[in-house]
Amino acid sequence: MNFAPRRISYKPPMPLLKKLIWAYFFLLIFEGALRKWILPSLSTPLLLVRDPVAVLIIWEAFRGNKWPEKWSTAVGVLTACLLAICVIQVVFGDNPWFAGIYGLRSYLLPFPVAFIIGEYLNEEDLRKFGVCTLWLLLLVTGVEIAQYLAPSNGFLNRGAYEGAEQITYVGQRVRASGTFSFVTGPMNFCPLAAAFIFYGFVNERFAKKELLWSAAFALLLSVPIIGSRTLVFELAGVVMCAGVAALCGVSQLFKSLRLALPLLAVSFLVSLLPIFSEASGNLQRRFAEASHSEGSTTEALEDRTLGVISQALGNTDILSHPIGVGMGVGAAAISKLTQGSVYFTVGESEFPRILNELGPFSGLAFMTFRFLLGLMVLSMAIARARAHEPLALLLFPVTFTGVFLNLLEQPTEQGFMVVALGFSLCALRIGVAPIAAAPRGARILRRAGPARQS
Repeated sequence: MNFAPRRISYKPPMPLLKKLIWAYFFLLIFEGALRKWILPSLSTPLLLVRDPVAVLIIWEAFRGNKWPEKWSTAVGVLTACLLAICVIQVVFGDNPWFAGIYGLRSYLLPFPVAFIIGEYLNEEDLRKFGVCTLWLLLLVTGVEIAQYLAPSNGFLNRGAYEGAEQITYVGQRVRASGTFSFVTGPMNFCPLAAAFIFYGFVNERFAKKELLWSAAFALLLSVPIIGSRTLVFELAGVVMCAGVAALCGVSQLFKSLRLALPLLAVSFLVSLLPIFSEASGNLQRRFAEASHSEGSTTEALEDRTLGVISQALGNTDILSHPIGVGMGVGAAAISKLTQGSVYFTVGESEFPRILNELGPFSGLAFMTFRFLLGLMVLSMAIARARAHEPLALLLFPVTFTGVFLNLLEQPTEQGFMVVALGFSLCALRIGVAPIAAAPRGARILRRAGPARQS
């Protein structure tokens, strides 16, 4: 008999900070399911369910000496300025104290969390988040199909508030929201998943091919079911970034060309499904109706970006509210609390809301900071793509949308800004493929920019 001692492999426990980041991610994906189906009586408090986790992430980063030092100056200046504006508006203006605190939560909380995620996660962590995103895409798409086929007033199509329903789509169908509260969730989640799908196809060590093909199939099927023009625009941005990344090197170009035929085959298979044909027809009708009322697709895209900015600048009255009407006043939760229902008193888009709440000078400075942050990510992402690491560039459309256009007071949009920016910063800092699987020479080169160990 062999009495040799068995070798027991020891896997160290996951650090608390990493557990908190995973908790933040899963709460972002399933917050809507909690609000709509599981705990509808707690729908309003669950809006802020991720905020305590975000605070714990910041605290644990400080406590465990994991704070991203390179972002300390930006976070410090941002904190000092926003706190000063909040105090001035509460003391010398008409802003209620609870609105000011909610506004601070919207403007101040997301950026430190995103910076911590970007500096703390390592290569394998980011790969696991990407693979998990693809598995979740399969789940979310299945729920979206069921919602599309269900009646608009059915259980699956409940809204996140009592008596609320999902937005009606063409042909009395609803805009499927999956596990999210409303369609805003899939509009941000699908471009994130698309970035990981494209990256997986050019990086063989990222995920199994079966998962990548299944996720690509689910993504194509979900687009007309969700029925959002914004989603189509963002996915087009991911495809454009994939094309730019392919042109950054001969090897990447050949890899991309090899994917063309299989992707066309997947598209053909998806088009054979009756539900896809019906939903695609509805999406085409949606584009046609929107073009009739809002102009062409190009005009609508310009109106939602540059048009919003120019209108906000033109309508801002510098003399009437030089310090702003009050931080947090334009939030849906605050207006419902103070007026009994949701009113967009300072605008529905982010740019006019910021200019009105913070004042023209502070608001413009805050939006400039966000715009420059997005440009910094883009410039570094292009450099990484030229070094054959295109993930940050593929993530750029959802990252820039989150940083510059998303409503920070809206919990889902804020959450995706944090996750997308954090993943992008991580992809800029490190490669995603496990170092152990890389050739020895590549491992030596990567040590020039070592990742912080967890």
